[in-house]
Amino acid sequence: RRYADTLGASMYGAVWTHGILDPRFRWACLRAVAAVWAWLFIGAVVYYAVGNCSRVPRLDKDGQVKEVDLCPWHFSHALYFSVQTGLSIGFGLLSESEWVSQVYSCFHILAGSSCVGGALSFFVTQALTVQQGFQSRSEQRLAEASLALHAKGYEGFTLEQIRELMVKHPQYANAIVRKVYPLAEVANDLIEEFRVADARLRNDLAARILKEACEKLDEFKHESLNISDLLAIDEEFASSRRKFCRGLRAHASVLTAMSALGVFIFIGAIFSHLGDDNDFVTSVYFAVSTLSTAGMVATKTVESDAHVIFVAVYALVGVPLYCVTLGAFANILVKRCIVEQMQQTLNQKLSNAEVEFLGYLANCDADDRVDLAEYTELQLLRLGMVDRDTLRNIRERFRSLDENGTGFLTASDFLHSDHRAVMSNHTAHAPSYTNASHENLSEL
Repeated sequence: RRYADTLGASMYGAVWTHGILDPRFRWACLRAVAAVWAWLFIGAVVYYAVGNCSRVPRLDKDGQVKEVDLCPWHFSHALYFSVQTGLSIGFGLLSESEWVSQVYSCFHILAGSSCVGGALSFFVTQALTVQQGFQSRSEQRLAEASLALHAKGYEGFTLEQIRELMVKHPQYANAIVRKVYPLAEVANDLIEEFRVADARLRNDLAARILKEACEKLDEFKHESLNISDLLAIDEEFASSRRKFCRGLRAHASVLTAMSALGVFIFIGAIFSHLGDDNDFVTSVYFAVSTLSTAGMVATKTVESDAHVIFVAVYALVGVPLYCVTLGAFANILVKRCIVEQMQQTLNQKLSNAEVEFLGYLANCDADDRVDLAEYTELQLLRLGMVDRDTLRNIRERFRSLDENGTGFLTASDFLHSDHRAVMSNHTAHAPSYTNASHENLSEL
């Protein structure tokens, strides 16, 4: 591969390889969670060891709230106070009576802002980027189907390969039918006929559909379609059900986060209603204000160990979930704006400084012409999607693999042995025939 291809694959695959499938991501998550829990546990130990005393509310059996002395705090109260202080919830029911505890709280809050803020930022970033693989799910499925057919889908399917694809994956046949036959009634009848047909009849129907497509559609004028062409047709002419399912998959992370947040709000409301005898509105108010760190409603029974432990764990898990949900939802709102800004940046005229830097890139290889790799580097830098150190590391990695200094790499230079086996199998089974003609289609 040329350096340009390596650079492109590295940039577009970087988000996915650093996503949830990467063991390094899992270890980073564990370290972030461990840091937050350790910080809160240390705070709880300090607050417990200091021996604070407070007057706290107690909910009697008759529903009346009375204040009682709690001296010293139990460990559950210390953990509760550590969480509500560190996460800036501030319920305000427990107050410190020792100056040592107050001094430590200053450190606990400042250190916690960095610790929790960094962890939450990490979780939100991963939640927003983990779904942004350089291949959509639809493209992955089509690429896998291409591999199963021993075709070179990105270069172009032949008509016979498209026919086989339509027979094995009728959804692509349905999209092509809707494009070839604009009348909905005709298209639906043919789609239904294709659905109930056996493999042999599907072959005949697919051949007839492709023959019509070659006569009517510009996409088939070269009697070949690549993966991008098929994806465009499927995107435009897929059924309403497929479009709806595709939309759900596209926003799966947001829907999952919102569903989990809804469940957490329900759990918190149930606790507040049953444990603190609050009405429905106040119960929901408690759950939402706790997760959003507003802390407008506190538990009435701070004296109870079970109550304060529940609220501490509830806030510790729910606050990050709330932040992730907000971040995922905000990503939907700003995504279109970001795309438009990227297009504007790409279309802007290069500044004198950027022209000078582009000239430097071109001269690095003793050639004053600008190739695709050099142009891609500059545009990635302009978009802020990569920094110079990352590009330098990619270039150095390429040069370390290019032991002969030819400027090219073979698959064996950088692919895993399993991937090399797949590519060898793909090449060995690649068909040698050219695009089928209209006459061939009639015989099919």
